[in-house]
Amino acid sequence: MTRPCSEDRRRIRPDDLYKMQFVGDPQVSPDGQLVAFVVTDVDREENGYRSSIWIAETDDPDSVRQFTYPPYGGPPVRDHSPRWSPDGQKLAFLSNRQDSNSLWLIDRDGGEARSVGDFCGPAGGLRWSPDGDKLAFVALSPDEESDCSDDGKSADVYTTKRLRYKFNGRGLMDDDRRRHVWVTDVVSGETTQMTDSCFDDSSPDFSPDGRQIIFASCRRPEQEMYYVSDLYSLSVENGQLEKLTDGEGPVGQPRWSPSGEHIAFLGHDRGDEIAVDTGLWFISPDDGQRQCLTGEFDRSVGNSVGTDVRYDPKAAAPEWCRDGESIIFSLTDGGTSSIYEAQLDGSCRLLIDDPAVVTSYSVNSTGKPVVAYVGADWDSPGDLWVMLPDDEPVRFTAFNDQLLREEVVLSPPERVTFSSVEDWEIEGWLMKPVGWEQGEEYPLVLEIHGGPAGTSGEVFFHEYQLLAASGWGVMFTNPRGSRGYGERHLKGVIGDWGGNDYRDLMAAVDYACELPWVDSERLGVTGGSYGGYMTNWIVSQTDRFSAAVTFRSISNLYTKYGCSDIGFYGNRRGMGGADLWDSEDFIMSRSPMRYAPQVSTPILIVHAEEDYRCPMEQAEQWYVALKRLGVECRFVRYAGENHELSRSGKPLNRVDRLQRLLQWFETYL
Repeated sequence: MTRPCSEDRRRIRPDDLYKMQFVGDPQVSPDGQLVAFVVTDVDREENGYRSSIWIAETDDPDSVRQFTYPPYGGPPVRDHSPRWSPDGQKLAFLSNRQDSNSLWLIDRDGGEARSVGDFCGPAGGLRWSPDGDKLAFVALSPDEESDCSDDGKSADVYTTKRLRYKFNGRGLMDDDRRRHVWVTDVVSGETTQMTDSCFDDSSPDFSPDGRQIIFASCRRPEQEMYYVSDLYSLSVENGQLEKLTDGEGPVGQPRWSPSGEHIAFLGHDRGDEIAVDTGLWFISPDDGQRQCLTGEFDRSVGNSVGTDVRYDPKAAAPEWCRDGESIIFSLTDGGTSSIYEAQLDGSCRLLIDDPAVVTSYSVNSTGKPVVAYVGADWDSPGDLWVMLPDDEPVRFTAFNDQLLREEVVLSPPERVTFSSVEDWEIEGWLMKPVGWEQGEEYPLVLEIHGGPAGTSGEVFFHEYQLLAASGWGVMFTNPRGSRGYGERHLKGVIGDWGGNDYRDLMAAVDYACELPWVDSERLGVTGGSYGGYMTNWIVSQTDRFSAAVTFRSISNLYTKYGCSDIGFYGNRRGMGGADLWDSEDFIMSRSPMRYAPQVSTPILIVHAEEDYRCPMEQAEQWYVALKRLGVECRFVRYAGENHELSRSGKPLNRVDRLQRLLQWFETYL
């Protein structure tokens, strides 16, 4: 056992989740004077989350204040997605205040918010028209207006003709309901569906003259098998569509330049390949000429550094600044992500790299750029930062400092590098156990991220800190397949799951076991999703670990092809194109299930009932096989949860999951 902490600071606990607050989605007003952002709190009593809009003056860190006050009591209300009107006098946002999703407006000076329109199901992609009269967004089409209706449907029967008929977090998807572009008149409240047919649309944006809406959609007949989105321009007046790209590669998050001459977007030009860096592009709507601005980086645009405590948009769009002369974007490099500025001639410069991980950002539309962003670090889940022109970034919020920097003691990750097979240099981080003392030996837990194209890095991770607080060292790393190290590294796992990625992870353990404080006889391993697959794979290949915990895992890649929402295309591409009827032996040779008789490590299997990414049957197969073979194991199932249990599941379930992880390692380490 490790020594107790000092009297003034204690060890972090699973239930400290209830005390945390999460910052997200900052939006700078057009004049650069204000920034609106979202703060999400954990509601322990209602077992959910509450969100409200906050606001601050960009030149005054002491001006931070709550701006919207959703009703308290009963089911938690979520105010989110704040967006400034073009004149900066109003703020639009989305909310479930009226037991349904709806659009709301509030004046810049505050006061009561008013509802301006309802729609079907969750919405996103909220954007103002240039004249401030309309709002565009994406929401589900109603059943009765669909072109794809199925007369055989009833309340107790689900039928489908779609190949992609389910999706994690959305469940089984009706044939006759797709995500389309809608426009709401903010004065009359009239809401109009602008796109239709059997296709899903995303990321609308008005042209500067307000006559067109750009959006992304895959509208090709073969979309079920070859899902590559294109850019479309929609006439607001007559609904006429014009296709601007031609399937070179997936596109997303389009943003019109202030002049209307260009459209910036994220994507690549290599079809439906998955192990490709996402780049920043721009296209001319007049001639269709497109250009990549980040081709020299050999890194992916966006943030892929994972954590288990974040409420922030997953994909930050490119933002035009300096009156359309440049674009700001984020980019992942190793275990960090930063903000860059790109000129249209292809030159780029680092703009912000403090703190270590940037998750979302925005900039004012005219004049010198005022940048607001959410920045996270190893001891901070993320706070609002603001950088004024020709100045250094300033931290505006410190919602979790009382807990994480004053009340509890944390273990700082120490960056390390080590060599793996084929002389690949791998980056990783080591966390010493809280209370570490020279000359003592401690157990070590290997943590494996998901993806495989995820990234571990320099960001606060509640689970990792809990392991360190329990007296164990923690090792996490970015084996082949991780983003942030270039396409060669990213492609290193394609067709080779359980190959050199496994050897990279074992090299990490070998490196750690050379340290005098690591007890090589007391090793644990855990991970979720692809990390769960690797956990299962590791215990089927070696007995050097004393205990394992596998979350939302994969045990049988062959059956996952047909049961996962992404199995038939994502896993097939991940296996290098190997398919069920021509590569059965190869697919099974990379499935932990084939090697179940070799497992001797005690293993805790944790899974969510509504996980459609790594379906429950994967955990069921693994548990039944190991029980039949006499392996010490336990199976934990969470009802009403999906693949996101550890990140956005019900708070009580998240805390319970963490407690079970600690209990299992306490028993066997």
